[in-house]
Amino acid sequence: MLGAVPGLLWLAYFYIRGRKRPGTFRLVLRVFLWGAVCTIPAGFLEQITDARVEQETLLRSALVGLFLIAPIEEFFKLLAVWVAVYRTRDFREPFHGLLYSVTAALGFACVENLIYMGFLGWEIFWLRAVFATPAHLMFSAMWGYSMGVARFRRRGELLTVAKGFLVATVLHGAYNFLVAVRPSIAVITLIPLMGFMVWLTVRVVRDSRTSYPFPPIGSGPLVTCPTCWAYTPLAEENCSRCGAAMGLIAPDTPRYCGNCRAMLDPGKEQCPRCGEPVCSGAACVDKGPQRDEYGFADPELVGKW
Repeated sequence: MLGAVPGLLWLAYFYIRGRKRPGTFRLVLRVFLWGAVCTIPAGFLEQITDARVEQETLLRSALVGLFLIAPIEEFFKLLAVWVAVYRTRDFREPFHGLLYSVTAALGFACVENLIYMGFLGWEIFWLRAVFATPAHLMFSAMWGYSMGVARFRRRGELLTVAKGFLVATVLHGAYNFLVAVRPSIAVITLIPLMGFMVWLTVRVVRDSRTSYPFPPIGSGPLVTCPTCWAYTPLAEENCSRCGAAMGLIAPDTPRYCGNCRAMLDPGKEQCPRCGEPVCSGAACVDKGPQRDEYGFADPELVGKW
């Protein structure tokens, strides 16, 4: 069970942290399990295509690593995030792309660790722990960052995700090739690549936390669409992405900053994250039709709103 240690530690961390943020652990666990389950179809495809790291020639090893193993594994990790959380209201900010991509990668890597250790013995644990598992996390961080950016853009969503997926695939393919060239000294030849990926991952994490890689949507507060959960300006009658009617917005509906997507504090006139002037208090929620003393909207005013 040593192969599951990294994933179990990750889940334990979010279990403890989730006490302060209800729902966090549940979401992380769901994505983790999806990542673990996705090793099944990925392994099946690799089995039927004979996608092994070591092939008869170095050229074939490079081609198999880049065009079979890397895209298969990265696709199913990405699919885990897409199915489990991407289209839900819980995917609220760009940094969530990194959070959930790393979680899916850990679930995937844990099962893969168990398989490798089952065939090769526990002696390879430290190699998997030091190289393979962190590499999976950093591969996935590339398309996770892109998913975080794409989730809040109105156009080019799939293209944006595809760019991150391409970067992850190239890095994954390079890793596989270095392992295939000379497995006995891979712990040395992989160090420059691992160092580069650490630098790249730190950069995208910093960008996700300190900058807003998406265009602002209006100057006022945003709400989430009840159909596709995309952010939409409070003043608009239709969703900015799917076009669905927004309907009546309840006063207690969470509101987000149009500039950085941070959740707004009721009654505050500035975003708590970026300082953008907004209004999320009572003066801003009275956007709907007038209501009577029982809370029912005036039918004559509904159509005008």
